Amino acid sequence: MTALLRRQPQFAFFAIAFAWTWTFVIVFLILIPLPDVIVRTTPGDFGPLIAALVMTGLLAGRSGVKTFLRRMVQWRVGWAWYVVALLAVPLLYVVSIALVPGALASFKAPDLVTILTYPLFYIVLLAIGGPLTEEPGWRGFALPRLQERWGPLAGTVLLGLLWAAWHLPNYFRPDWSAVNGGLSFSGIATFAVAAISFSILITWVYNHTGGSILLAILVHASINFSQGLTGDIFPAAKNNEVAPVIAFAVLALVLVVVTRGKLGYHASERTVSAVPAYSVR
Repeated sequence: MTALLRRQPQFAFFAIAFAWTWTFVIVFLILIPLPDVIVRTTPGDFGPLIAALVMTGLLAGRSGVKTFLRRMVQWRVGWAWYVVALLAVPLLYVVSIALVPGALASFKAPDLVTILTYPLFYIVLLAIGGPLTEEPGWRGFALPRLQERWGPLAGTVLLGLLWAAWHLPNYFRPDWSAVNGGLSFSGIATFAVAAISFSILITWVYNHTGGSILLAILVHASINFSQGLTGDIFPAAKNNEVAPVIAFAVLALVLVVVTRGKLGYHASERTVSAVPAYSVR
């Protein structure tokens, strides 16, 4: 089994990530629903992180795992990338929602106490809302290998589709489905476009920050935070996914055109020092 996993690291990573998450979601969130929201959602989200740690350990040993973990706190990047992750992403999300008909008319300014709780809300979403448990796998392990084999654009689009597919069982949960387009072709298609668009943005940031998993986590967290924020300040457009998807799809297209599909990736430069000399194909 170990030899098989080492021969097919990409397939093995996705198999472990999907198996862990789908099993938890189907058994404990659909068939036998657990009562507490936090306990219910967090364990299933660990699939990508567990898969990344297992595969990194098998392929690169303890030193590889240590390098991988250091990339999760790789904070020494240009300040402009923090502006992108922490300010530009929420701003684009808020503006896109504000343009939804009726949204501005329903604007509800948050009070001072609520504003002061935003940083805590952001941290909570980062920790238990998916970014901390997903991004080490998607961007930390899968992306560098997919880029090396398929190129940055094709590899990112493939990762975006797989990222969307990883969420599919959740559409049979009414609470999750209600805020993600519903169990319909249009709802799932919109979610897939969103996953691809977000993936292109995260790849662009990731490649320009030397493979910083931390920045990928922050971009993901800002997207989740913005979703909750806009639902509170623009009640009429709560759970509207079409407007931000269009905005981020346009941004993704601009990034692809401007970078000619490279998204900051250079095949001659290894963006991730944790990728050892073994074959990643």
